[in-house]
Amino acid sequence: MPTVLLASVLSALWTVAGVLDAPPSSYVLACFGVVLTAIDLRHHRLPDVLTLPLGVTLLVLEFQRLGAALLGAVILGGAHLAVRTWRPALMGGGDVKLAAGLGTVLALPLLLPAAILSSAVTLAVAALRRTRNVPHGPGLLAATWVLTAL
Repeated sequence: MPTVLLASVLSALWTVAGVLDAPPSSYVLACFGVVLTAIDLRHHRLPDVLTLPLGVTLLVLEFQRLGAALLGAVILGGAHLAVRTWRPALMGGGDVKLAAGLGTVLALPLLLPAAILSSAVTLAVAALRRTRNVPHGPGLLAATWVLTAL
């Protein structure tokens, strides 16, 4: 059953991206995002074997705007690293690596809205699950996908 659910979610994201004529990065985000979200919600972990290839793939797709992509990675990843350094219990290292990779596809004016939207999604997941211990990766992935697809 979980495989059918994951395939259905991926199909829906893929269809929406196609209708919106979204950039190729949104398709990559959909594929990796569905799997990473499922893993993070279940195990509270974002494995390097998925987050690092995602970041590299997104960087390659943004090669025509390499300077802005690297700056976005440094800013979004750096902000998450600061939170991780300041309050390690609030954020895992996987979230920092994921944020750096996702920052490559976000234009500079979208970095703040991405941070706000990802936090809102994380809070919504916490409210739905009725717990304070929820992963931040799904929020990051959802916010980035929405902002790149639109």
